[in-house]
Formats: sequence, C-alpha cells, structure tokens
Amino acid sequence: MVGRPKKFDEQQALAAALEVFWKRGYEAASCEELLEAMGINSGSMYSTFGDKKALYERAFELYASNVFLRTQEILNGPGTPLENVRTWVRGWQEFQEEHDCKGCLVSHTIIEFGSSENPVGQRARKLIADMQAMLQEKLQDAQVLGELPEGHQPADLATFFVNTAHGMTVVARSGTGERDIPGIIRTMLALLGEKSANKIKPMKQPTIDFISSN
Repeated sequence: MVGRPKKFDEQQALAAALEVFWKRGYEAASCEELLEAMGINSGSMYSTFGDKKALYERAFELYASNVFLRTQEILNGPGTPLENVRTWVRGWQEFQEEHDCKGCLVSHTIIEFGSSENPVGQRARKLIADMQAMLQEKLQDAQVLGELPEGHQPADLATFFVNTAHGMTVVARSGTGERDIPGIIRTMLALLGEKSANKIKPMKQPTIDFISSN
C-alpha cells in the first residue's frame, strides 16, 4: 500500500523547528510550540522526524553544517591567514546582529547536553574541537608568514578565541549583547594586531537570515 504523499516541505519544517529550539532551548521548547511553527500535526512530525529528541538532533545538524561550512569559507578565503582570522572574529558581531542576539546553538547545546553521552552533545563538542583546530592551523600559517604579533601562541589564541566566541552567547542571552559585544570584538581584534579595531561599530538590528531552509 502506497503511503500518502507529504503535504509539507520537510526542510522548511526543519528550519522552523530549528528557530524554536534556538530561541527556547531543548527543554523549554514544547511539542505544541514546535508543531505550530512547523505547520504540521504530531503524526507528520513523528513519521518524518521522530520524537522531540530526534527532531532536535536533525535541527542541530542543519545548524552545525551551516556554521562549519561558513567557518571553512571564511578561514579559507582569498585573504592572508591573519586577514581571514580577523574576518572570522568580526563575523561574530554580524552573526549576533543577524540573529537578534540569540547566541550560538552549539553553545546552548553544550550547556544542555555537553556533560552527557547524548549524541547531539557529542556532536557539539566535536564541532567546537574541529573549529578550534581550523583556527589554530590558520594562526600557525599566519605565524609562519610573520603576520602574527610576536609572543602569541597559535594554540593558546585559538583556544581563547573559540571560548570567547561561545562566551558571547551568554552575553547575548543576558540582554547586554548590543552594548558589550562590540567591545569584546575590539579586544579580540587588538590581540591580532588590528589597528582599526577601535572602529568596530555598535550593533545594529538584524537584517539577514543565517540559516536558510534550502
């Protein structure tokens, strides 16, 4: 017997669920809230995505894939290694602006699942480790080229920047992101010898969607 065709776009529904989880977190997001945002009923959700936990894992993977790909694109961009790292740092302010200071879902996931053996928590920890390794590699390249200010250790800088970037999630969630994040970005750029770091502008209102439904 042939099943009924789906009457909804699976990727759009997944992107809608992602937005709810991103704003509310896993525990706080109710099934009713998710179903309303996705525009489907519980039967469609369970048959397509599974339970709430499985849906979160799918939504997180969508987010993680986009973030990792974007990081790769920035760090492997046309600029020099140090220029690309600076672009990555500046991108954190743009990221917060684009998403109305919701913070980073990877950080949220670490907070909720990081100490457990839950697969999504493990995926989040691996993503952070992979991003830190990419950043360290670029900083090492910058050091070889003589771009990195003397006295800086690539491994230490990578650890500091990744942890600071994820700490901005807490700042964003606290409601002080518009005030505090530009200063954090200026300090990060100053460590990279960015002479124009004091020109970082105050945060503006979000205008672009980072996660698409495509």
